[in-house]
Amino acid sequence: MRKVILCIVLLLIMSPSVFSQWTNNTSVNTAICDTTGDQATPKVASTSDGGCYIMWFDNRLPNYKVYLQRLDAAGRKMWANQGLLISAFAQNTSLQDFNIDVDASDNAVIVFTDLRNGPVLNPSAYLIAPDGTFLWGPNGVSLTDTTTISQNIPVCCATSDGNYFFAWSYSSSPTRIAMQKLNAAGVPQFSTLIKIRGTGTENSNNMRMVKSDNGSVIMIWQNYIGNIVTTSSIKIFTQKFSSTGAIQWSNPQDTIQNLGRVAGISFIPYLASDGNDGAVMCWVDDRDANARQSAWTQRINSAGVIQFPKNGSEGSTLSSNNHFLPTVTFVKPTGETVMFWTETNGGQTVVGGLNGQKFDATGNAQWGSSGKTFKNMDNNQLSFLSAFAYDTNVVVSYTESMNGSAFAHVLALRTGPSSVPHWTGDTIEASSSSTSKIRKQASMNKLTGNTVMAWSNGDIIAQNLKLNGEVGACLLDLTAGIEGFWNGATQVQDTMRVNLRSSIPPYAQIDEDKVYLSSSGNAVANYTLAPTGNYYIQLIHRNALETWSSSPVNINKTSTTVYDFTGSQAQTFGNNSVLKSGKYCCYSGEIIKDGSIDLSDILAAYNDAAGFVSGYVATDVNGDSFVDLSDITIAFNNAANFVTAITP
Repeated sequence: MRKVILCIVLLLIMSPSVFSQWTNNTSVNTAICDTTGDQATPKVASTSDGGCYIMWFDNRLPNYKVYLQRLDAAGRKMWANQGLLISAFAQNTSLQDFNIDVDASDNAVIVFTDLRNGPVLNPSAYLIAPDGTFLWGPNGVSLTDTTTISQNIPVCCATSDGNYFFAWSYSSSPTRIAMQKLNAAGVPQFSTLIKIRGTGTENSNNMRMVKSDNGSVIMIWQNYIGNIVTTSSIKIFTQKFSSTGAIQWSNPQDTIQNLGRVAGISFIPYLASDGNDGAVMCWVDDRDANARQSAWTQRINSAGVIQFPKNGSEGSTLSSNNHFLPTVTFVKPTGETVMFWTETNGGQTVVGGLNGQKFDATGNAQWGSSGKTFKNMDNNQLSFLSAFAYDTNVVVSYTESMNGSAFAHVLALRTGPSSVPHWTGDTIEASSSSTSKIRKQASMNKLTGNTVMAWSNGDIIAQNLKLNGEVGACLLDLTAGIEGFWNGATQVQDTMRVNLRSSIPPYAQIDEDKVYLSSSGNAVANYTLAPTGNYYIQLIHRNALETWSSSPVNINKTSTTVYDFTGSQAQTFGNNSVLKSGKYCCYSGEIIKDGSIDLSDILAAYNDAAGFVSGYVATDVNGDSFVDLSDITIAFNNAANFVTAITP
C-alpha cells in the first residue's frame, strides 16, 4: 500500500511538468483533451489558486461520457492527460446542457443528466475535490424523485454556507422547475423537491442561479403558455430562496419582464452575481412587436428591490437594428453595470457588430442612446459573448465565425468606464487557428483578472488571457541550490516557491509559481500574471533562507529567461549564498521563517530530533526525511555566522 501511495504522490508532483501548459502560440493554443472521438460542449469554472476546472462531453468510447480536468494557474494539467472520467452512464442522442460551480474549498460541483435510471433523462450531482476524489461517491447523488419523468438542463450553485443548490426543468404538465439542496456530505436537505410553477397552464423553464447571502440563492426563469418555440407569451421571473428553500421576496414571484415577447429558444436569459449578494441579468425581447430584437438588463439587490426601471434598461434604442446575444457584468467599485451584445441590421444580412452600454446605479445609459460600437458590422458572425469585471476593467471575449468559411477565431477586448479600449490594437486574438470553434465558454479568476476560454473543434482547446492582453506565460528556466540538500553530486528534489517582485520599491510581489527542483536544481517557472518586464526573483523554500536575484531580471513572453543562482555568488542579492562542493546555494536552516538563522531554528530542529520526528517537515534540513544531529549542525553553523536574509 505504501508503494501505491508513493506512486500517486509522485504522479501528482510530476504531472504539472509532464503535461501541457498555457502557450504563447495563438495558432495552436493549449489542448485540454485531444484523444480519439468527439469532445464537445466545454464548461469552465475558476479556482482560488488562479487555475480552473474544464468539463466536457466525450465519446472516445461508444456513447458520450462526462470528463473533467483541473488546471493550475500555469495551465498545467493536474490529473490524467486526457481528463478524469466522471460518468460513463449513457447519454441521450442529443446532449443536454449541464453546469459546474466551484465552492470555497475549490471543490468542483457538477450536475448533468443521463439515462442511468431508464429511458428518460434524470439529473445527478457530483462533488470532485482538487485531488480528483469523488466526495459524493463514484456515482454521485441522484436528484430526481421519479425515474419516469424527463428532467433537463440542470444548474447548480455552491452557497455561502458550504452547501449546494440544484435546479432543473421538470417535464410535467405544465413544465415546472424542480429544486433540491445537498449538504457537504451529499445528503438531500429537502424531504421533497421544491417545484416552481406558473399560473394555470403556464410552463416554467430556462432557469439560472447565483449565490446570495446566508446560504441563499437568487434564481431567474421564464414562464410561458404554449410552445416555447412559437409563443409570444414568454416573461421573466425572479425569486430569492433561503437556505431552507423558503421564498424571500414577494409571493407570487417577482416579474423582471412582464410584457412578454421575450426570446425563448434563441437566447436563455443570462444571470450573474453583482458581488453584493444581488444579481444582474440580461435578455432579448421584441416588446414593440416591430420584428426587431433588443437587449435589456436589470439589477436586483439582495432585498429583492429592482434598481433599474421596471422591465429593464435598454442597451440601444436604435430600432433599425437587431441587438442579440447579450452578456452583462457588474463593476463593483463604481456601482455600474456593463452589457455587450452583437449587432445586425434589420434583415440580418449584415451582421457581426459588437456593441456595449454602461448603466449607472439607477439604470441610465452612459454611452449614448445606441451604445458604444466596439466592432462595426460586417459579414462575420459573432457568438458566445462572455463579459467579466475586474476592478474597473471589463473584459469581453467572443467567437467570430469567418464568412464563407468553417473557421472561427476567438477574440477579446478590455475597456473601462470611459469605453476606451485598453489594449493596443483594441482587440486581442486569443485563437487564430484555422479550425471551427464551437460553444466557446469563459471564466475570469476573481483574484487575478485572468480569463480562461475553452471551446471545441472536435477536441477541447483552451487559452488563457492576462489582464494586460498577453496570452500564454512568461517562462523562467531556473537553477537553484539548497545547501543542506546538495551533496556535491545531486540535490534532494523538492518544491520551491519562485516569486517575481517589482523592481521598484516597495518591491511588491507580482506573480509566483511553485516548482519542483530536479536533482540538478533545475526547474521551469511559469508566470501567467506578470506582464513582460524586469523583476527581482525571490526564492522561498521550507527551510532555506529567503534569497533574491542580484538585480532585476527581464522576464518576457517571447523567450524563456535563463537564470542560474548556483554559478556565482554575485547572482544573489548581497552575495548572500554559500559555496558548497562547487555550487552556490541558499543557506539552509531557516526553519522558523523570521528572516534569520538563529537559536529559534536550532531549538526547533533539536526538539524534533529529540522526538525522533521523520517525514516531510521543515526541521529536516538535509532532506533525508529524518530530523537528527546533522540537521541541528547545519542550523547551528549558520546561526554562529549570523546568517540573515539580505533583500533590496
